[in-house]
Amino acid sequence: MQRELSIRKSEDGVSPIIGTVLILGIMVTITGTMLAWGIPQIQQSEAYAIYTSAQNNLLNFDADMDQVILQGDGSSRSSTVSFSSGTFVLRENLDEIRYYYTTVPWSDPKIIGAKNGAKTFAMTDSKSVVSDYSVSLTYPNGTVWTGTTSSKLVTGFPELVYGVKATYTSTENTTQVGGFLIYGSDSLSYKYSSVSGVYKMRMFNGGLVSKEPGGTFFVSSKPLIRSTETSGSYDSISLYQTDYNMSSSSKSIMAGNYNFEARNQGGTDNSFAIYSLRMGFTGDSSIALRNYYLSNWGFDGNTYYFTSSESTTAANMGFEEDIAYSQDTAFDFRILERTIHVTLNIR
Repeated sequence: MQRELSIRKSEDGVSPIIGTVLILGIMVTITGTMLAWGIPQIQQSEAYAIYTSAQNNLLNFDADMDQVILQGDGSSRSSTVSFSSGTFVLRENLDEIRYYYTTVPWSDPKIIGAKNGAKTFAMTDSKSVVSDYSVSLTYPNGTVWTGTTSSKLVTGFPELVYGVKATYTSTENTTQVGGFLIYGSDSLSYKYSSVSGVYKMRMFNGGLVSKEPGGTFFVSSKPLIRSTETSGSYDSISLYQTDYNMSSSSKSIMAGNYNFEARNQGGTDNSFAIYSLRMGFTGDSSIALRNYYLSNWGFDGNTYYFTSSESTTAANMGFEEDIAYSQDTAFDFRILERTIHVTLNIR
């Protein structure tokens, strides 16, 4: 009897201890699971909500900006933009866009190395019609340089800068064969760092590109481009190239509510009758822009390079993966340069 009573007392003592340990274990497990999985998921959801809120604000701002760019000199719009977190900043010449065009159907210049900072670039006729080109470079400050290709190279000119424009003719006559333009694209950029990673958005040329953690930039609002088509070919294509000016206000803002004022300061209209157009991009947004034009405007991807048999120096310049469009009939190609003055004040 005493032995049975002792055993019962022992069991009564052990059972509460085991129950307590089990309860504590379950609580620790649940708490650990919440810390390891639940809270990060909540934080990621919160970060994505902040990003999408900023994106919606910038999309509305971009719609107003489109009207400012399209409506001409002096047009303006006011917008309200809110950021719960992150920074918004003007970044000058964040991306580079190069436009090459031909004004005749019988020559197709292959060009490598014409970019900001270059002092030499390679050039030859893919159709082997023109032996040598006469090249004229016009700089934003008014400087004009002329020269000719030598062993498929153009050298001796002042360093290329954003805003430089080139034309070229055959050395055998004065007919313009084509030209190129080099632009640095200013961006109104948003950046937000979170537990998920870094979110980014950039507004330029009447469009918006976005980047989410773990991915690449994609077009979330289409860059401005206008066209007229007839029977499957273009009668005209117009592209907008914008610069932003925020010289009279802060160039970087933190989270808050702001009133933005955007005003079109005018610019230059470049117009050419062309048969082919090639576009090259440099910068983080290049893949997004390349895919946009490939998917929507009939461009084809192409790799441009020189072999060592053509020119050893040119071959060492590497290659460029650009996009190109051509047609049998000429079409009107325009690049409409616009300077947009942006001011902002706390609302």
